[in-house]
Amino acid sequence: MQKSSDSKQSNTPTIKRRRRRQHRHTPWQRLKRRITKALPWKIVAITLIVVVVFIAISQMVLITDATNQLDSSWVSLERILSVVSNKPGSELTLADFRRLESGINDLSRSLATLKGRTQLLKPLVNMRTEWVASYELLLVTQSMTAAARDTLVGLQPTINFMVGGEEDESVATQLSSGERIVELLTIGRGRFISAAGHLATVRTRLDNMNLDGISADLLLNVENVEQFYNQLNDINALAQEAPELLSQMLGLESTQSYLILSQNSDELRPSGGYISTYGWMTVRNGRVTDYSYSATTATSPFPPPEAFLDQFSIPDWWIQYRQPIYAAWDGSWYADFPATAAMAQQYYEAGGNPAAPVGGVIAIDMLGFETILEALGSVTIVDYEMVITPDNFREVVYDIRAVGEGSVPHKRFLASVYEQIFNDWQQIGRDETANADMWGAILSALQEKHIMVYFPDPQLNQAADLLQWSGRQTEAVDHDYIMVADANLGNKSNHSIVRQLTYDVELHEDRSLSSRLTVSYNYPSTLADNDPAVDARYHGQLDYNNLMQVFVPAHSILVDSDNLSQTPDIVDDAAHTVFVSRINVPYDQGQRVQFSYDTPPLVGQIGQYAHYRLLAQKQPGTIGESVLVQVSLPPGAQIISASPEPLASYELDQPVLDFRLDLTTDQWLEIIYQDAPGE
Repeated sequence: MQKSSDSKQSNTPTIKRRRRRQHRHTPWQRLKRRITKALPWKIVAITLIVVVVFIAISQMVLITDATNQLDSSWVSLERILSVVSNKPGSELTLADFRRLESGINDLSRSLATLKGRTQLLKPLVNMRTEWVASYELLLVTQSMTAAARDTLVGLQPTINFMVGGEEDESVATQLSSGERIVELLTIGRGRFISAAGHLATVRTRLDNMNLDGISADLLLNVENVEQFYNQLNDINALAQEAPELLSQMLGLESTQSYLILSQNSDELRPSGGYISTYGWMTVRNGRVTDYSYSATTATSPFPPPEAFLDQFSIPDWWIQYRQPIYAAWDGSWYADFPATAAMAQQYYEAGGNPAAPVGGVIAIDMLGFETILEALGSVTIVDYEMVITPDNFREVVYDIRAVGEGSVPHKRFLASVYEQIFNDWQQIGRDETANADMWGAILSALQEKHIMVYFPDPQLNQAADLLQWSGRQTEAVDHDYIMVADANLGNKSNHSIVRQLTYDVELHEDRSLSSRLTVSYNYPSTLADNDPAVDARYHGQLDYNNLMQVFVPAHSILVDSDNLSQTPDIVDDAAHTVFVSRINVPYDQGQRVQFSYDTPPLVGQIGQYAHYRLLAQKQPGTIGESVLVQVSLPPGAQIISASPEPLASYELDQPVLDFRLDLTTDQWLEIIYQDAPGE
């Protein structure tokens, strides 16, 4: 017994030491030890993996759902943008802007949801280039949406004022209230500056994105965002500058004067038409305060001194005037309207004419005046005891020439008509409906190059370019390009000439192009016999004599031409290569000419994909023509996307796409494709 007792006493300190060691463990540690004894480590590891996978799958389900919402929101916004951008300016309403605002807000909410659901998976993003690019694009789109929302909020006071708060009222209603518009745009400037900050972030992120190896779908999304960025950046920059620009244009701080060139588009010239009459007007506080119209003659406007000839040089292939100085006024060879306008302005100012120096030049062709006349309904020419309507406008204009004493009475009558149109326009200023119709007609004519504007001020010109109101030619140095500019040398038949372009282009593996442009003219008697401008007794010979310029990408090489009476002149400059030729189209017949040429490499690159772009520009003064385009891709190439949608596609020895472009305005065509494997 004693031994046992001694034994217990000797063991006691050891037990206490063990208990003290056990007390050092936390409850969690003790639980962990029990689990460790109860379960093998492999089972624990597998369980943890299953839990992680389950969480990941749950997150992926949520992310997929959020992505579907995002895609739906983006498609909806694109649809709204398409409707708004394709509507004539006169038909835009407050409801359109409300829909646009709603679309941007929906997209913003979808982006926020998607970003929130990707947070748990963010550590996995860097595992794949595709995931990195997707996450970066998510951040880019968030910044872009914030910029769009800020821009719209900044414009909201101005839009509400212009429509008087009515959902279905046109935005053109209050356009003449220049001072108030400037004030409201100034109020929104803080939001425009905020949008510019978001856009700067977008630009930085887009520039730093790695596009190598990403999928076609993701690449197309990046390209769409890039285009949206360019549009939004231009709009926001214009909104920031608009108060100063409008103040200058509308004469809010000082009287502004404009030279008006009335172009007879029936006698087509490269940048619109022969200047048969001209005018000037002064603007103060957004209202026309004075104006006048005159016929173009040898002494009207007052010509500049002969030394003025030293300021320009007429090309050898252009019309060689008996008095070359007039080439600067009504005989310009430029298809680029700003170049024509600048030369006419210099001529006008050098001659010391009324209202000079002018702050800008406005061109209006026959179709532009018809559009304005439709908004007015009719005008009464008191001196001639005539009522002019859209239905009888052309007939009356040319009857005056036929029964009068020649071209000068005809031009004087035109001057009276145009002056009366301006006078009636001023009288409708307080009639909101009539004023909206008028501004709508002007916006429509501006969009279709029947009215064009030019300013000596570079900032104003940049704004006109952005709005596509300037008639400026785009340089063709990094993309494909076609433009055909006619010059009527003998009559006034262009209203009865139907011109169509057919363009076939083959894209090569080295990114160069082999191109063939066919220009077809149809001059049917069914049109000409009902055209008051086609009359050999008064308006020149019946046959159409044309000096044609074909503009193609810079540094192109002419390979062949067909059905031309002589080898075309070739003019090379930094922006274009031009093929120049005389074309004769007999009355009630047709003519078809063709140019085959090779270009330098023009197909661009987006990531691992090729990017072909074609710009077809409309000649100012033309009614609008169709362009049939056929694009042959390199053998084995795979089409990723095409805009607009092709009419048809074929898989022959190589992929072929057919398109139709309607040139009421300038048109872009774009194709993204992947080269054949191994290329």
